[in-house]
Amino acid sequence: MLWINFSFIILLVLTYATPYMAVKTWGWLSLLALAYPFILLANAIFATGWILFRSWFAIFSIITILAGTGIHNRYIQILPSAGNKASCKESIRLLTYNMRGLSMIYVRQDAGIEAKIDSLYNVLTDLKEYPDIICLQEAIKGDLIGRRFGLNYSVHAPKSSLWLLSRYQILDNGQIAGAEASPSTMWADVKTPQGILRVYNMHLVSNRVTNTTETLIQDMDLKNENTWNNIRFIVSRYKSTTQKRAKEAAAIRVHMASSKYPAILAGDGNDTPLSNTYKVLKTGLKDSFEEKGFGVSSTYESRLPLLRIDYVFGSQGIHFKDFSTYHIHYSDHYPVSTGICIQSKTGS
Repeated sequence: MLWINFSFIILLVLTYATPYMAVKTWGWLSLLALAYPFILLANAIFATGWILFRSWFAIFSIITILAGTGIHNRYIQILPSAGNKASCKESIRLLTYNMRGLSMIYVRQDAGIEAKIDSLYNVLTDLKEYPDIICLQEAIKGDLIGRRFGLNYSVHAPKSSLWLLSRYQILDNGQIAGAEASPSTMWADVKTPQGILRVYNMHLVSNRVTNTTETLIQDMDLKNENTWNNIRFIVSRYKSTTQKRAKEAAAIRVHMASSKYPAILAGDGNDTPLSNTYKVLKTGLKDSFEEKGFGVSSTYESRLPLLRIDYVFGSQGIHFKDFSTYHIHYSDHYPVSTGICIQSKTGS
């Protein structure tokens, strides 16, 4: 039993180290991060078991678990950050959502896209969600969505499904090239009541292995050559897309460094908090979930638990007032919402 315990300890240490591994060589290790909840649970079970048997072996798993406390906070939040006190009376509400083209909203067969937009609007308003800024990925008819939500300003990144909708005037906007044909990110300078805010809306390269993974889970036969072909495809694909996302994340951070305004980075990062992509994106920024989230995080509907790949980050001039993830099944992603306070006014 002890050697099995040590195997899970090594795996947990490897997941901790994944964000710091060179993606060109170790990009495939990002796959290990997907199993993080199971690996953590296995170590907790072993620690509990050794304690029940009054064995000092429990200390190995306990120390390993405690060593990753900061990492666990990226997935599970018990208490919001005490150091992040929002200073404004009325926050700016921002919502980010990968809509998957609203393909999972079921309306009558002869109804158009407007019926799907109405359905989304009704669900969010029932939840008392009235966003001032919406970042959309994999969106269609973003201008119609904006009008339905009373957001009169909108910009669309050409050759992409990225839309940014705003209640406030958009002063300037642009795109950041992606690793593939379409832009990975769009940005806009928004004139809010609290000052000018730069908002980045990202959709980093997707792994596009969902169907293969589902097939693998449903028909896991290690004696079947197709099983191994699927495994090789997933590993190869994941390594390739991890490298592309690392480049996209670096390009975003270079662009953000040139902003003279407080900035928000929101959208679909297509990678977990235990990834090089997350490390690059988050360095020097605040993660809204870590600051104001509560409970267990999950933004993607999957058989894998704690799959958080949609984010809202803020620069040092930003305070988060609250955080919500709405588990509505209109897409394979869930909408993420947060209240934003800008520390001091910039511009007028």
